[in-house]
Amino acid sequence: MAKNNKTQVQHNHKNGQNVVTQIIREFKDQTRAEIKKWRNALRMAADIDSPHNYMLQDLYDNLEADGHFIAQVLLRKAATTGYSFCIANKETGKKDDKKTELFQSEWFYNFLDNALDSVFKGYTVLELTDPSTMELTLIPRRNLIGARHMVLLEASADKGIDISKGYENTLIHIGKPTDLGIMAHLCGQLIWKRNAQQSWAEFTERFGMPLISATTNKTSQSDIDRIDTMLAALGESARAVLPEGTSIKIDPFTGGDAYKVFYEQIECINAEMSKPITGGTMVTDDGSSRSQSEVHERNLDNKLAESDRRKIQFVINNQLIPIMHYWGWPVNPETDKFKWDDTFDLTPNQHWNIVNQILNRYTVDQEWIAKTFNVPILKERPAPQFVNEPNENNEPHPNGSLSRNFR
Repeated sequence: MAKNNKTQVQHNHKNGQNVVTQIIREFKDQTRAEIKKWRNALRMAADIDSPHNYMLQDLYDNLEADGHFIAQVLLRKAATTGYSFCIANKETGKKDDKKTELFQSEWFYNFLDNALDSVFKGYTVLELTDPSTMELTLIPRRNLIGARHMVLLEASADKGIDISKGYENTLIHIGKPTDLGIMAHLCGQLIWKRNAQQSWAEFTERFGMPLISATTNKTSQSDIDRIDTMLAALGESARAVLPEGTSIKIDPFTGGDAYKVFYEQIECINAEMSKPITGGTMVTDDGSSRSQSEVHERNLDNKLAESDRRKIQFVINNQLIPIMHYWGWPVNPETDKFKWDDTFDLTPNQHWNIVNQILNRYTVDQEWIAKTFNVPILKERPAPQFVNEPNENNEPHPNGSLSRNFR
């Protein structure tokens, strides 16, 4: 990276010119999530005159702590972050190993993680805060008003920083400015699931243990209080000493099937969340058949993840590489391009069988074979000399006999 560029960035840090450093940290609403709050947040984000996203983004942060949702999101992200990629020459399409190695670093996978969050949480802006290490910092979405290209220093304020111009070499924009992400549609499901779990917990606390009641002929308040204390102890330790004339009755719960009521509601909500995130319900959950599970897996790999990869590829080629070039990194948007590995996904056995057939007719680069199959090739082995085959002097092989062919 050029020295003057690094000096300029340090100067910007000292003078508070970076967008992220100017944002005021504020309290996030983590109170109980309700359907009414969700609808109000959507209405506030879509307001034409004065849109604000802090209420909706706080709701996202509150609701994303759901085990099933986390698993689906991680799986959707892994379908992209686990995919091979390279930096190639635009004209020849040949991979550049040195330039590819620049991207096989922690900073790039952090970039991918933040960029893929735009699928779930909407319009995302990253700021390059340290060009020497390619450190990219997420601008809080609660302060971001995409429709107005503005970052609010206070989430509930009306004025902020206009990022439409002057930040071309430090800001990376991901997604449509008005996009609110998949979670805008899933908040209702997450709220209903959380309510079902809370109701189930309350039900278990009240009716999970048998009802213990006592009948007594005592009338004084002191005796009744003593019996009540004993009943409480009986519920915990299964023993008590009660006054004479007191009988105990234990009634097990005989109501409806609470498991069926609550569990099936939760399972239904999980299925509704799985479909828009991973394209099916059998990618992480048990399926009725292997073929159906494979169909759902192909929906994720060949459709949803392919769409994510295409979106990320546009961002890298159109924004990230030009920014890296500006700050002195050895990549050039005029000659270099980022691309995902589009080769066929073959097993090692399938790959070797194809190569082995090619070797029967063509000469293949030994260095490529050694690298591809991780085999240290030292030199070519001489062809075997068969029995009775003439040797170098064009004479029959010594000790040749027909029986040697069967040993």
